[in-house]
Amino acid sequence: MSAVRTEGFDVVVVGSGIAGSSAAVAATRRGARVALLEKQDTFGGSTALSAGMFWTAPDLDAYRRRVPLGDESLGRAVVEDYAECLEELHATGERVSDTPKTDIMTFGIGYSTDILAILAWCRAQVEAGGGVCRTGTAALRVLLDDDGAVTGLLARTAQGGRVRYEAPAVVLAGGGFQGARDELTRAMGPNADRLLLRSNPGSVGDGLRLARQAGAGGTTAMSTFYGHLIGSPVNRFEPQDFLPNSQYYSDHAVLVNMEGRRFVDETLGDEILNQALLHQPQAGGVLVFDDHVRTTVGTDEPFPGLGAVDRYQVAVDNGALHARADTLEDLVARTAAWGIDPAVLGRTLQDYVAAASAGGGFAGGHPVSSRARAPRTGPFHALKVQPSITFTFGGVRVDDQARVLDPDGRPVPGLHAAGADIGGLSNLGYAGGLAPAYITGRRAGRSAARVAGAARATGAEPRPPAGVTAGV
Repeated sequence: MSAVRTEGFDVVVVGSGIAGSSAAVAATRRGARVALLEKQDTFGGSTALSAGMFWTAPDLDAYRRRVPLGDESLGRAVVEDYAECLEELHATGERVSDTPKTDIMTFGIGYSTDILAILAWCRAQVEAGGGVCRTGTAALRVLLDDDGAVTGLLARTAQGGRVRYEAPAVVLAGGGFQGARDELTRAMGPNADRLLLRSNPGSVGDGLRLARQAGAGGTTAMSTFYGHLIGSPVNRFEPQDFLPNSQYYSDHAVLVNMEGRRFVDETLGDEILNQALLHQPQAGGVLVFDDHVRTTVGTDEPFPGLGAVDRYQVAVDNGALHARADTLEDLVARTAAWGIDPAVLGRTLQDYVAAASAGGGFAGGHPVSSRARAPRTGPFHALKVQPSITFTFGGVRVDDQARVLDPDGRPVPGLHAAGADIGGLSNLGYAGGLAPAYITGRRAGRSAARVAGAARATGAEPRPPAGVTAGV
């Protein structure tokens, strides 16, 4: 067998997004020597592609209303820790807005940040504490003793070598399984193959795989996920296209499937509509809206720093099917070329306009909210859309201290998980990305440091120096 280099640490963290970075800093602050490992050649994961908005539910009641199927113990942890974690971000000295943005995703509250600078600050803290931050290092297996307790992690370097990281605690923060097509199909059905990946390509379920190997149990929410509607088709969909191509304003439009039928209350929000569309025929749909929507919410800045942009025009320029007409009747006729029955779509829009004008009701068997506005200001627009996925909501089962649990609810000694690797915090309803990841990461790092401290207190062997040992 090939030689394996051995290095000793107190805590090993898998993944360098905001969850892993937060965990690494939290453990470092409690005296742990940390190895922060990233398998890609740059740090940050999907966090580095985000808008940098640090947001979540303003209180537990709001969390319950938005995520009624969520794990309330995790929701409570996020809500309770949010203010303190926000202060920690302010204390980094990097940019964090002083003014909150409200009604994020229809209900949340949060602050804009320079997330890249915060990630860099986290790495600097880990290295100042004697730890290491490494790219090009892929986790292969969590190492366990005969009693099932963590003893470290086996990893592969970009050059193909193997490193045995000996440590009594490991934190999994790999960012979800949205890049793993086989996992998506098992969890979400055959239309999962039609999901656009709106994420870094490295989040392929490493955390879920490693946790399962170590005896972890699964969670609810495996079929739900976060993403946004994107114009269809797209000529290009690279990271720089993710944000401007997202049709955030869809909750102000009428959404129909390719049969011309409504299937959801649009005012639930784009991230809910995105999930609902996945289960429609061919996972395809059409947004119908008027020029008032296009020139107001359709060009608004959804998050500070994103900038105002005509999102409809961005989609059109990127190849999406679209139509424009002075009347709804003409618009319906023009979409017939896309395979939509004009009689069905015509009735759908008539019923929607009638219900919205009456202050709410039903159209096509689905609610029309009292907040809905009937399209009435020409010209009118139709845009074909498809669902995308940024990260998954299901994953590794943990308790509110981010300890990984087995199928019977017992902790796997020394194993922790955070961020998009854990499951159930969001479930159809979305409780935020960066803030929950940072908060659960911090809890994971603290728990891992406690494990490491206990190992030292019981007289465990000291961390070995870097060296070479025989194959594993």
